[in-house]
Amino acid sequence: MARSYRFLASPKWLAGHLLVLAAAVSMVLLGHWQLTVSERKGFSLQNFGYALQWWLFSLFALLGWFRILHDRARPQRASAVEGPGETGMPVAYRRYVMPQSSDGPGDDVDDEQVAYNAYLASLAAPIEGHPTKRSGHE
Repeated sequence: MARSYRFLASPKWLAGHLLVLAAAVSMVLLGHWQLTVSERKGFSLQNFGYALQWWLFSLFALLGWFRILHDRARPQRASAVEGPGETGMPVAYRRYVMPQSSDGPGDDVDDEQVAYNAYLASLAAPIEGHPTKRSGHE
């Protein structure tokens, strides 16, 4: 699959190139400024760290822009563009499963689940002689 980079010459993308390039150059210059501040203070580790951060930010901006360009140039697959029902192919759905009543155990009796449900029911039962206030009930 060949990639097409013809979109790079459009005015919108040229403006993006200039914006990212200006941001990267600004961040490199800010890093250089932080480095000179660090040297004036007798090698301040804090300012040296800031200089490294500015240079990493500029690298991140350039790599992010190249990733955006790379993703934009990737050819779109037909299935990603069309919705599930627009291809003319039938859409397979899962079979409807009727919900079962929670009043009693179903066909598959699991002793552990029955014991756990009984435990939950005992927790939900009000304690005799203890006044309880529930939301909206007294």
